[in-house]
Amino acid sequence: MPKKTKNRKGKRKRGRPPKRKTRQRKAVSKARVKRNAPKENYFILCNGKPVKNIKELADIMEELEDSVFNHHVNDDGNDFANWVKDIFRDIELAEKITGVKNKKHMQLVIYKHITHKLW
Repeated sequence: MPKKTKNRKGKRKRGRPPKRKTRQRKAVSKARVKRNAPKENYFILCNGKPVKNIKELADIMEELEDSVFNHHVNDDGNDFANWVKDIFRDIELAEKITGVKNKKHMQLVIYKHITHKLW
C-alpha cells in the first residue's frame, strides 16, 4: 500500500486552479466604471447640467452643444480628462481622451474603454 504524503510546496492540490490576480484588478476596474462620483464631485457643465459618472459623460456627448464642448475642451486643457483622472483615478482613460478635440471621437473612446473594462 502506497504511503500518503503531505502536500509540499511546489505541488498543487487537484481540483480548481487558483484564482489569478488579474481577475481582482478587473473587478476594481469594473467598480470604477460603474460607480457615480460623490455628489460634491459631479462634473457641472457650463450650461448647468451635472454629469455623475463616466458612462453618463459619453452619453451626454450626443446632445452636447459644440459651444459647451469647446468650453471644456480647448488648447488650455481638457476638463473631462482632468475630472476622470482626479475623481475616478482612471489615468488610462484620462490619457486617451486628453488629446481628443471632437465630441463623437471622445464618445467613441470612452465607450470603447468602458467596454474593454467590463469584459
